[in-house]
Amino acid sequence: MPFKKTRRLATTLLTCLALTAAGGEKGSVVVKIDGKFYSTPIVTTDGNVVIASHNKTIYLFNSNGQLQNSFTAGGWIHATPRQLSNGQIAFGCYDKYFYFLDKDGNFLSRIKPGGRIFTEPAEMGDVIAFGTSKGKVAFYNLRTGETRYAKLGGRVIHGSPLALSNGSVAIGGNSRRFCIIDTCANIQARLKTKGWIMHAKPAETSENQITIGTYGKRLYSVDTLCNKLWTYKVDGRIHSSIMATPDNNLIFGSFDGNIYSISSNGSLTGKYNAGKRVVSSPCMVNDTAFAICGMDNNLYLFNTQCRKLGHIKCNGKFFSTPIVMHDGTLFCCTMDGLLYFIAKEMVDDILSGRATEITIDAEPVPLESAKNNL
Repeated sequence: MPFKKTRRLATTLLTCLALTAAGGEKGSVVVKIDGKFYSTPIVTTDGNVVIASHNKTIYLFNSNGQLQNSFTAGGWIHATPRQLSNGQIAFGCYDKYFYFLDKDGNFLSRIKPGGRIFTEPAEMGDVIAFGTSKGKVAFYNLRTGETRYAKLGGRVIHGSPLALSNGSVAIGGNSRRFCIIDTCANIQARLKTKGWIMHAKPAETSENQITIGTYGKRLYSVDTLCNKLWTYKVDGRIHSSIMATPDNNLIFGSFDGNIYSISSNGSLTGKYNAGKRVVSSPCMVNDTAFAICGMDNNLYLFNTQCRKLGHIKCNGKFFSTPIVMHDGTLFCCTMDGLLYFIAKEMVDDILSGRATEITIDAEPVPLESAKNNL
């Protein structure tokens, strides 16, 4: 029978590393950074996690919580970065520049496409696409250096783009428009939605449907011509990106406090009320389970029908999305600058049913103590 489980972490990074070196259970690590985190992390091909902050800095950490590198831009970094197929780390910034770093986080170049950049880029061959505060989607050709623009209207393109299997891009903004755009910046189809599309990234299912959530409290599913297939109404705004699971359920959180699992035909397969609004987006932990963070200081684990498996209690509200690193470490970060590197063993305790609750209660490691690799 599963039990409530509490573990007190080692209070210094060196103690955690000593546990690993001695062959014991790898300790989880909490790092404290002076900055707010709204960007979603990514994991590079080398296994490092990349996370950006409103303190204008982007950080690379390994799964032991050791800082590998950092780069400071000229403005807040709200946008989620992306590692391109050429290995470069690309991200947009409030300073109106779009940056390119090498895989280790060293500066390579930057462009100024016009307007602040809130969204992660999508990659389609030689072209990357991202939204700007000018109500436009920029399509930048990595080979030629040419930039083309698709105008969606409104002031801000805050929704993140999705590269579709047909080579086009799906994206929405605060103009209450959801669009399919080709890589030459031609709008192929559009849908008028109720409510802004804020942050939310669409999902493409195996049935060739595209699904997006809006601040109008609705989930829309459309085909590639933006013909509406179905809608699902919830009781709160949808800021969360939509995630399609291997068994074709659609997972997202809402400001109504619920985490939802919806089938690809628009019927409810499960939901869980976390009590407070859910801004974070979900990520798959394995083929049958996903993780999502709440504003109630908890990181939740569910199966794909939204049956709760357990939760990990942290210390801070979550805006950002969790992510699984190559060695199984589960990474997440709070709005006020706490970075959690949660050991795979803790996650496995919940997934296996050995525990239903784990508390991470530790004095965070200051960033200076995590710089021993620099």
